[in-house]
Order: sequence, then structure tokens, then C-alpha cells
Amino acid sequence: MNNNVSLFLIIFSSVYMKSVKLSNSEIKSFMEKTSTFHHLNPKQYESIRIKDGDVFFVLYNSGKLVYNDTRGCLSILDDILEKRDYFKENSFGKNENSIYNNTISMKKYQYIIGSDETGKGEWYGPLVVCAVCTSNDDILKLKSIGVKDSKKLSTKEIFSLYEKIEKLNITYEVIVLKPFSYNKLYTKFTNENKNLNHLLAHLHYKVINQLLTKINTTDVLVIIDKFDYKKMNQYLDINPKIDVIQETNGEKYIPVATSSIIAKYYYEKTLKEIEERYNINRKIKPKNIEKDIIDKVAKTHFKNIKPYT
Repeated sequence: MNNNVSLFLIIFSSVYMKSVKLSNSEIKSFMEKTSTFHHLNPKQYESIRIKDGDVFFVLYNSGKLVYNDTRGCLSILDDILEKRDYFKENSFGKNENSIYNNTISMKKYQYIIGSDETGKGEWYGPLVVCAVCTSNDDILKLKSIGVKDSKKLSTKEIFSLYEKIEKLNITYEVIVLKPFSYNKLYTKFTNENKNLNHLLAHLHYKVINQLLTKINTTDVLVIIDKFDYKKMNQYLDINPKIDVIQETNGEKYIPVATSSIIAKYYYEKTLKEIEERYNINRKIKPKNIEKDIIDKVAKTHFKNIKPYT
């Protein structure tokens, strides 16, 4: 490797990676919270190496922890380092990201609906949107079984929690758009001079409205994970007596966290169905996908897919 390439790699890493020194108790907490994540073989001087979705950690024997500057990593560290206000010093305070630090009083409502989606940033696989309707009793039950920000959960934990949620008979609605259906709907929206955020707003409205038709009351709070306020408001033709809020990092609220877990369960389940049907896997490169099936496994508007459609 020449010096220019080495310099490039150093600069690249400094932009996207951060580090923090952990105490012995923090190391123990870190190991407990990440025990179910996908572990890689540690390299020299490393104690733990983890890569699971957007979560990437390297814990060195010295106690130094290197991590990706992603929500998944930061959410985990939020719990581990909360006692020393680490994220307050690093512009990532608990007020914004802690699942238990709810800034909205939900107890005054009879029902709380939380809505979230998964798959919008992935070129491969489906788009899933889910809305969950909960009472305050439901929220306590969901907390008791371990529902939390899904970015802190491995795929194995997602499946386990979904089974527990099902046993609680929580009311929810879900829309699964496999790539072929997604591509058709996306084309329809772009032909109307609309974009992905319009499409997402449309789908969120559908699942929320389906739940509202099942509830014979306006004593409801609707919480949506915020992505585009103006576009969402174009579609939210909801009874004005119903309170609707959009929250950045909405998964700090149990109803939204629950909808995210359910959405990710359906995402993984549908992904497996697609892979079995077309005999491919998520690690495949776009150039290696047969042209006659690419619109059935991939979102064709993504830049890395367009050359092969």
C-alpha cells in the first residue's frame, strides 16, 4: 500500500469512527448488552469485534472502545455511559435518544399509536411500514418483556421479542411492499412529481388510519418517527380532535419502538422468502443479479441498481 492510499484510509476512518475509554464496570455492561450481536474474530490487541447491521465495535485489551458514529452504536453507548454524561459532552444527549426519557405525557390518553418503517435505505429487499395501537397497560407489558429501541437489538432478539409481542395480543397494522410492488408504487409517485417521502407519508397514513377505524374514540395520541413534516401533513387527514406529533428518534417511545420491532421482523421474514424464491442472498452484488429478476429483489431507483435494470 502506498503512502497516498494509507493517508486516505486514515482520513476516512477519522471521519466515521470514534473512540472512548471504558472503565471495568462499563466493559462488563458493554459485554452484557452486546452478547447477542454478531461477533467477529478479534485481531491482535483486540478483546471484542462486533459487526451487526450499522453496529460496529472494537474493544481493545486496554479498554479503549472504537465505534461507528451511527445511531445503533450511539444508542447502546447511551445506556453504558449515562452516568458520566458522555453524550451530553458529545452533542448526543439522553434527552434526544433515551427510550425511557419520554418528553410527552402519554398517560392522559386512552390509546397511543406509534408508527415506523424499515427498509427505505436498503436497495435490496422490501419496504415495511407498521403502526401499533397501545393502551397504557399495554405499554407497561411491552416494557416488561424488554421492548426498546430496535437499533439496540440483534436480529435474533428482534425475532424473540416479536413472538413475545404476539402473545400480548397488541393491535397493529403492517404493510409489506416487496420490491416489485414497491417499484410500481414508486414509479406512480414519481410520475406525479412526488418522491420517496411522499410515498412513506402515504403508507404511514394508511396503517394509522386502519388502526383508527378500529378505535371508537378520539382520545388518541399518534406518534410518528419524523422524516418529512410537510409531506406527512399532506396525507394526515386525521380527525382534528386527535393529537398527532412527529418525533425525531421516535423509538424512545414504546409504541414506536414496538412498531419498529414488528416492521423489522416482517422485513427479515420477507427477505428470507425472497432469497429462497430467487435463490440469492443479501450479500449479492447488483451486477450479479439476473436482469429478469432484479425488479423483484431490488429497489430499482437506487443509483447502484439503475445500470443493471
